[in-house]
Amino acid sequence: MASITFLLLLASSVSFAQVDRSGLNGVVSDPAGRVLPQTRITAIQNATGLRRETESRSDGSYSIPELPVGVYTIAFAHAGFKSITFVDVEEVIGRTRTLNATLPVSGGDQRVEVPSSSALMDRSTGAVTGLIEKTQANELPLNGRNWAALTAFIPGAIDTGGSNQRTIRFAGRGLDDSNFTYDGVDATNIVNQTQRQWVRLAIPLDAISEFRVDSLMSTAEVGATGGAQLDVTSPSGTNALHGRFFEYLRNDAFDAPLPLWASNGETQQPLRLNQFGGSVGGPILRDKTFFFLAAEAYRQNWGYPVSGDVPSQALIASVPLASPVYNIMHGYPGTGPSTILTPTGDPDIDLLTCACTQVVNESSFMLRLDQHFTSKTTGFMRFNYDRSVDTQPLSASATDLTQKVSAPVNGMLELLHIFNPHFVNEAKAGFNRSSDNQYNYSNSGIAYQIAVSTPSSPGVITQNYDYTSVYVGNSYSAIDNLTWTHDRHTLKAGMEFRYIQVNQEYGEHGTITFNTVEDLAANNVKKASLTGSLPVNGLRKNDYFFYAQDEFKWKPNLTLNLGLRYTIFDLFDEAHGKANPFDFDTCGPQGFCGVGASFGNQNYGDVDPRVAFVWAPRKDGGTVIRGGFGMYHEDGQLDDQNLPAKNEVPSYSETSSASHLLSYPVTFGAGTISPNAEQRNRKDSYTEQWSLSAQQELPAKFVGTLSYLGSHGVHLLDTNVVNLIDPATGLVQYPAFAPAIGWRGSIGMSSYSGLSGALRRAFSSGLLVTGNYMWSHEIDNGSNGSGDGDNQDPQNPLCLACDRTSGNWDSRNVFNGNAVYQLPFGAGKPMLNQSGIVNSIVGNWELTTTALARTGFPVNVVMPSSYTAPDGANGTQRPDLIPGVSLTPPGGRNVAGWINPAAFATPAGEFGTAPRNLIRGPGTWQIDLGTGKSFPLGERARLEFRSEFYNIFNHPQLGEPQATFNPANTMGFGSIITTVNLNVSPITPVGSGTPREMQFALKLEF
Repeated sequence: MASITFLLLLASSVSFAQVDRSGLNGVVSDPAGRVLPQTRITAIQNATGLRRETESRSDGSYSIPELPVGVYTIAFAHAGFKSITFVDVEEVIGRTRTLNATLPVSGGDQRVEVPSSSALMDRSTGAVTGLIEKTQANELPLNGRNWAALTAFIPGAIDTGGSNQRTIRFAGRGLDDSNFTYDGVDATNIVNQTQRQWVRLAIPLDAISEFRVDSLMSTAEVGATGGAQLDVTSPSGTNALHGRFFEYLRNDAFDAPLPLWASNGETQQPLRLNQFGGSVGGPILRDKTFFFLAAEAYRQNWGYPVSGDVPSQALIASVPLASPVYNIMHGYPGTGPSTILTPTGDPDIDLLTCACTQVVNESSFMLRLDQHFTSKTTGFMRFNYDRSVDTQPLSASATDLTQKVSAPVNGMLELLHIFNPHFVNEAKAGFNRSSDNQYNYSNSGIAYQIAVSTPSSPGVITQNYDYTSVYVGNSYSAIDNLTWTHDRHTLKAGMEFRYIQVNQEYGEHGTITFNTVEDLAANNVKKASLTGSLPVNGLRKNDYFFYAQDEFKWKPNLTLNLGLRYTIFDLFDEAHGKANPFDFDTCGPQGFCGVGASFGNQNYGDVDPRVAFVWAPRKDGGTVIRGGFGMYHEDGQLDDQNLPAKNEVPSYSETSSASHLLSYPVTFGAGTISPNAEQRNRKDSYTEQWSLSAQQELPAKFVGTLSYLGSHGVHLLDTNVVNLIDPATGLVQYPAFAPAIGWRGSIGMSSYSGLSGALRRAFSSGLLVTGNYMWSHEIDNGSNGSGDGDNQDPQNPLCLACDRTSGNWDSRNVFNGNAVYQLPFGAGKPMLNQSGIVNSIVGNWELTTTALARTGFPVNVVMPSSYTAPDGANGTQRPDLIPGVSLTPPGGRNVAGWINPAAFATPAGEFGTAPRNLIRGPGTWQIDLGTGKSFPLGERARLEFRSEFYNIFNHPQLGEPQATFNPANTMGFGSIITTVNLNVSPITPVGSGTPREMQFALKLEF
C-alpha cells in the first residue's frame, strides 16, 4: 500500500483513467519455462497503424498501459530465439489483457491467432461485468435504436419496461446510483444520473465503439457512484475510408393492436416512425490524422386520442364579450379537423373527442478527430449534440399542448503522452450539458388551470395554463491520470476536478375551480390557488475525485487489485444568495435557517478502499477465480439537493363563502411560504459491495461465468414528512407550520444478494451468443438508491424499520439473452459458396434475436391520497389486512382482477396492518427477432435489407395492477389496464413491453 500512498500524493489532477482504454501485460519465457528479460514487444493497432513498444523486465514480465480500444498485432522478439506474432488481439474497454508468450529456439517465425474467447476473460479485476461489442450495437433488433436498451443484456440488469435509461436498473441499486461516462468524461443528465425518457440519441449507436457495464465491484479508477458504472467509448477514423447510411421504417399497418383490456375501447392508432442517419470515418493524413462523423434522426407521429366533457357551444356563445371569463370559455376547443363535439343529455355540456397526435422529433450528431502527433504523443477531440422535442396534448383539451425539450451536449479533449514505455500520462478536459424544459400552451393564455368540480362522465376536462419550466445543468471536468509500470506493479493514480452548475426557473401557476360549467359561465369562483414564480436560481458546486490503484501481479497466476478512492462532494451554493434552508433539527422551531444559510454540513470522510484478487489456477489460464470487496460513496441525485432554492416561492389561496364571494380575476391576500424540509446534517450515501466469481473458457469459444454478489446500502435517500400531529392531543409539533411537511434526508438502508450465471461467445466466425440469468433478493426500508425515483415514503414516518421488506424493483428471477448468426451459406462461407443463382438466393443471410424475461415486482396496496392518518400523513397509508381472506380473487388472477378487494378494509387503528409490498405483480417475457439479407455492391460495398419483429409472439405485456384501495368504491381495484410500455411517462410506442411490432430497414455500407 506504500506505492498507493505515494501515487495519491503524486497525482495532481483526476480521473477515470483506463475506463475508456485498455491495457496489455504478460510474461515472456522460453520452452523450458525460464523467463526472458529484454524481449522486445511491439503492439500495432490494425486500423490506424498506432505503434507502442516496450521490453520485458528482469522477471520476464511486460506491460503496455493505456491502449486505445481495438484490434492489434502483437510481436515478440528476442536475440537467439524465433519471433512470435499474435494476430487479431482484441483490446476491450476498461480491462488489462494478459498475453503470455513462449518463444521457440528453432523453426520459422510463428503467427498465432488469438481466440476471441480470451478477450472475455477478466484477469485484472473482481468486477461483475458485461461487455457490449460493436456487432451487438450494429446488428441486434432494438425497438427505437436507443443505446440504453443494450444495457438490459448485462448480468444483473432489470428492465422495468421501456428500454431507456430510466427503466433499467442494475444489481439491486437505484437509477441514480448508476454512473455514465463517454470517453472517460461525465455523460450523466447532471440533475439526475439518467437521461429523460424521450431522449434516445444522446449517444447515437453509430457513435459507440463498445461499452462496458460493471454492475458491482468496479475498481478505484472508476466507481464514482454506488451502483453500476457504464463506460462508453467512441470510434475513431482509420486508414481506410468506411461508412454506412440507413433508414428504419415503422407503420401501424404491420403492428398488433393493444389488447382489449388496455385499449380503453379505442381502435389501433396510426403510427409513422422513421429513423435515419449514418456514419463515415477515415484518414485525413494517413497514420496521423483521422476523422469520424455520425448522425441520426428520429421522427415519430403517433395517434394520441383524448376525450372529455366541455361547455357546450350554446353556453359558450351566451357569455358576453365583456365578461372576464370570455377568453376562458372560448379557450375550449370546438369542432375542427381532429376534434368532434357530440351533444350530451345536458344542454350545457358537449362531449369532446380528439384524434390528437404525439409528435417526437429528435436529431443528433457526433464528430471525433484523432491526431498522432508523434510516436509518443496522441490526442483526440469529440463533440456530441442532441435535441429531442416531445409534443402531445396536455389534457383532453386538444388545444392544450405540452412540449418537453431536452438538448444534451457532450464534448471532450484528450492528450496522451508516453514519457517512456513504463510511464504514461493522460490529460482530459470535458463538458457536459443537460436540459429538461417543459412548455405548456393554452388557448386561454392565463397562468391558471380551469377546473370544474361537479363530476360528469367522463368528466369536464381541466383547461390548462400557460407555463414554462426550465432546468439546465452543466458540468466542466479537468482530468489527469498517471500510469506507471514497475516490476510486477501497474500503478495508477489520478484526480478530477468537476465544476457543476444547475439553473432552474418556472413561472407562476395556479388553479381556479368552479362548481359547475354554469358557474364558470357566470364567473362564480369556488376556490383559487396560485404558486408564485421561481426566478432563475443558480446552484453551484465543486466535486473532487482522487484515486490510487496498484494492479499487483503477486505471482504469474495471481493478481491483486488494491485501490483507494477519496471524494469530496461539495454542498450547493446559490449564486445570488437567495436560498433559505429549512430544518427543525439544525435551525430550531423557526424551521427556516435564514436566507443565505449553508445548505448543510460538509462531509470530508468519503474514503473508499477497494480490494480484489484474480487467480488462474491452471497453467493455460482457462480458469479464473475472482473476488473482492469495496466501498462506494456517491453524491446522489442533485435534484434532491436543491430544496433550499425553492423555499422563496410564495403560495396563495382563497375560498368563496357567503361573505367572501370570488370571481375571476381573483384578488389574493398575503402569501405564505410552503417549506421544503431537508436533513442539513445528512451523510453521503454509500454502498459496501462484495463478489466471488468463477470464469471458465469452454469449447466452441464460449466463456461461462458463475458469480455470487452482494451489497449493503447505507445513508440512502429517504423522503418522509416532519411536523406530525400527536394523535393523543391532536396538536401539531410546531404549530406555526402545517402538519406533514415534506422532508428529504439520507437515512435509508438496503441489502442485496444475487447468484448469476452467464454464458458468452464473442463474435467470431459469424456467431455471437450471450445469455445471463440472475436470482436475487433486494430488501430495503423504503429506499434502494440515492434518488427519489427509487424511494417510497413510509406509512409510519417514525418507524422506517416497520417498512423493511422486499424492495419495489425486487424481481427474483431475471433472464436476458441475445445472439447474432450469419448463416454459413454463400461466397466466402463454408457451404454453397459457388457463384450462381443458388449463392444469390441463400447467401449473405443473418438472423438476430434478443430475449428478456423476469418474474413480477412487489405491489404496494395503499389508501387514496385523500385518506389522512391521525398523525397528518397521507399518500402512503395502507389498509388493514383482513385475516383469513386470500389475496387472490376467487376466480384466480387475471387482468380483470389481480388482487382481491375483500382482503382489505379501512384502518381501524392509527396505521393499516397490511404490510408494504405484500403482493407480486405479473412477470413479463418477450422475444425479438431480426432477419437480414446483404447484397454485395462490388468489392467494398454492400446493401442490406432488414426486417425486425418485436415481441414476435405477441405475448401480453401486463403492467402493474391498480393498487389504490378505496373502501367506498372498489371498482377497478386490482385490475390491470395498461401494458408495460404505457406505464412510462410520456407513453411511447417503442422500447420493450409493447404488443408485436414490425420494422423494416435498408442499410448501405462501404
